[in-house]
Amino acid sequence: MGRKTKDWKFRITFLAALAVFIFAAAKLGLSFWEYHKGAQQYQELEGIAGLPSTKKSDDKGNKSQEPAEQMDFDKLKKINPDVVGWIWIEKLDISYPIVQGKDNDYYLSHTFYREENKCGSIFVEIGNHGDFRDQNTFVYGHNMRDGSMFAKLNQYQEQAVFQENPEFYIYTPEGLKRYQIFSCYVASLDWDSFTYQFENQKSYKEWQKTVKKRSLYETGIVPKPEQTTVTLMTCTPAGDNYRFLVHGVLTEKQSKKKK
Repeated sequence: MGRKTKDWKFRITFLAALAVFIFAAAKLGLSFWEYHKGAQQYQELEGIAGLPSTKKSDDKGNKSQEPAEQMDFDKLKKINPDVVGWIWIEKLDISYPIVQGKDNDYYLSHTFYREENKCGSIFVEIGNHGDFRDQNTFVYGHNMRDGSMFAKLNQYQEQAVFQENPEFYIYTPEGLKRYQIFSCYVASLDWDSFTYQFENQKSYKEWQKTVKKRSLYETGIVPKPEQTTVTLMTCTPAGDNYRFLVHGVLTEKQSKKKK
């Protein structure tokens, strides 16, 4: 009887462990499938929008891309009328449509096609205007394990990455906006770095100085109060109460050419 009891205990333990393994494997497989599906959708959107770029070569023959002036927002709006822009950082392979929902929750778990997916979307803070005219506009994105969405923003903790990628571009229905990065760092959620509404120009100027000082390294860019800021934000390995921020100041904008 003792041996049979031990055999049954072993079988029960084995089956329980197997069930846990199968559940974990299925959950992991589902996550990878969501990552893959999300990546496919966003790559497809580049083609639909006709993401424009022009190739150029430097003196050493190295090819790189430069953004053209506009993309097809009419086609994007037919898929999702919440679209307000498209962010592009070439060498970090960050190229996604930007949306603005009715709250800050929906697009945490829904793609541009409004399908449930852990990848979510890149989206603008609900308290901001959707045309990037505010003194500081927040743009959110997930830090995905596969390196997609805004995960690669965390690479800006290294100055060498900034030197290779000192700016980002945002396409809008009105034209192209170019932002020079002036500060990158890990921020606690209780810091004033997350301010996007200011009483006046003076308070905005002080905020600019504050977040500039927090940068992990000197960027060589000193923002001016008359320049608007876009702050890119994502989660960071530092913990749930922290975010990685990349502040960029608008240095150039181009109006959309009339056809």
